Amino acid sequence: MTPRRRWLLTALPLAIVAIAALLRLWHLETIPLGLHGDEAITGMDAQRALHEGWIGPYLYPSALGQPAGPVYLTALLFKWLPQTTATLRGSMALFGVATVGFTYLAARAMFGRAVALVAAALLVALPWHLHLSRTAFMVNAWPAVQMAALWLLFVARARGGSARRGFFAAFGAVSGLGIYGYNAFVLSLPLLATPFIYDWVGARGVQRRAVLTAAGLAALTALLVALPMLDYMRTHEEYFWHQEEVGVVHTTAWQEADWPTRARSLAARGAEWGRGVVLGGRRDDGDGLADTGYPLLDPLTSLLALAGVALALRGWRIPACGVLLVALLTLPWGALLTIEDGLYRRTYGLAPLLCMLAALPVAALWSRARGMTAAACAALALLLVGAAARNAYRYFGPLQDTEQMRYVFPYQVDAAARFIATLPHDRVVYWLSERWPAKYETRRWLAPEATVVEQSAEFGAAPADVEPSVVMLLGAYLARADEWERRYPGGHWVSAQRDDEVLFRAYVLPEQ
Repeated sequence: MTPRRRWLLTALPLAIVAIAALLRLWHLETIPLGLHGDEAITGMDAQRALHEGWIGPYLYPSALGQPAGPVYLTALLFKWLPQTTATLRGSMALFGVATVGFTYLAARAMFGRAVALVAAALLVALPWHLHLSRTAFMVNAWPAVQMAALWLLFVARARGGSARRGFFAAFGAVSGLGIYGYNAFVLSLPLLATPFIYDWVGARGVQRRAVLTAAGLAALTALLVALPMLDYMRTHEEYFWHQEEVGVVHTTAWQEADWPTRARSLAARGAEWGRGVVLGGRRDDGDGLADTGYPLLDPLTSLLALAGVALALRGWRIPACGVLLVALLTLPWGALLTIEDGLYRRTYGLAPLLCMLAALPVAALWSRARGMTAAACAALALLLVGAAARNAYRYFGPLQDTEQMRYVFPYQVDAAARFIATLPHDRVVYWLSERWPAKYETRRWLAPEATVVEQSAEFGAAPADVEPSVVMLLGAYLARADEWERRYPGGHWVSAQRDDEVLFRAYVLPEQ
C-alpha cells in the first residue's frame, strides 16, 4: 500500500466523524426549537448526580423509569462546562458522534473498508440519527454501545491468544454496560449472540469448546458489569412499571383479544412503523420524527438498504450477514410490542445497521468492478455527499418550521422560562397556560429557583395566597391580557416573538 493510499484510508473515516460532530454540535441551543421535557429531565437528573454522586443504576419516576447510565456523562460535563441547553444536548450528541465512529469500526471488522466508509457516510446525516442525536434523549447511548460491542466482538473473533481473550472480555463488559443505557437494549442481545451461534455450528470438537469458552468469558464479564442493575431489578418492582405502562401485552384490548386479532394488531403496528421509517406520515409526538414528507430514512438509504437485504439473504451463511438479518427480525419489536408514540426511539438501534445494509450493494459493485476508476469514485462520493447535504438542509431548514416540530419542542415555554430566570428570586410569577403546567420540566430546568404559582384552570389553579410580581401568559391565555391589566393596573408588558407568533406575554408589576 502506498503512503498516499494509507493516508487517504486514515483521513476519510476521520473526516466522516468530524462532519458528524459538526452536524450534531452546531446550534444545539436552538435546534431543535425548544428544550423538550424529557431533555430537561436528563439535565435535572445530571445535576442531582453532580451534587450527590452515585444516584443508582435506574431512575424512577424520571420519564416513567429509565436507566441512569448516560446521566453520569452529562454530570461529568456539567462539572467542567456551563449547565446550559447546549451542554446538556451536547452530552448526548457525543454518543451520536461515537455511534458514527463505532459503525465504521464495526463494519470494517465485519465486511471491510468499503462497507465501513459507506455505512458511516450514510449515517452522518441520516434523518433518524441526526435528529435524535441532537437531543438530550438518553436513548442515544443504545446504538453507540451496540456498535462498540459489535466491533469488539468481530475483532475478538479474528484474534488469537491472550489478545483474543482480552477482546472477548471487553466485548462482554461493553455489552453489560448496554443495560444502563436504554430499556430496549435487551433487543440487541440476540444479534450480539448470533456470531457465537455461527461459530459453534461451524466448529467441531476442540473448536467448539473454544467457542463455548469465549462465549462464557463474554457472558461472565457482562454479568459482572450488569450486576448493580440486575440487583436493582430484583429488589425494586418499579423497574418493570415502565414496560407495563407502554407494553401492548398489558393493555386490556390485548388481554381480551384472541390470537388472530392480536396478530392483526401486531401487523398493523408494524405497517405503521414501517411507513414512518420509509415514507413518513406517521408522526411521533414523543420526539418529532416521521412527519409527512420527512421519513426516518432518506430515499437513497432506503433503496440501498433494500438491495442490501437481498445481498444479506444471499450471504446468510456469513456471520456478519447473519447479524444484520437477526437485527431486522428483532429490533423492530421495540415498536411492535409497545403502544402509542415513542415507536421510533424504541427501534433506534436499527439505524446504524440499516446504513450497514445500505453499504453492501455499493461494496459489491466495487468488488465486481475490481476497483473503481477515479471518475466512478468521484461520482459515488458526490452521490453520498449530495444525499447528506440534502438531509442536512431539510433538517436544519424546512423541518424546523413544520407544525409537528413546533408542537413537540416547546419553544414557547423555553422562551418564557428563560425570561423568568432573569427575574430576582423573590419575584412571584403567576403561570397561565392551557398546555404546559407551571411544574413542566423545561420550566423547572431553565428557571429552577423561581417562585412560580400555577394559575391555569386546566392544571388546578393554586390558591392565590401571594400577590403576583409577574403574570406569565402562554397559548390561549394570551387573549386574556386585558383581564390582568384591569386587576393589577400600573404594570407593563414584556413579550417575545418568533416570526409572527407571540411566544409569551409577561405582565410585570411595579416593585412594592
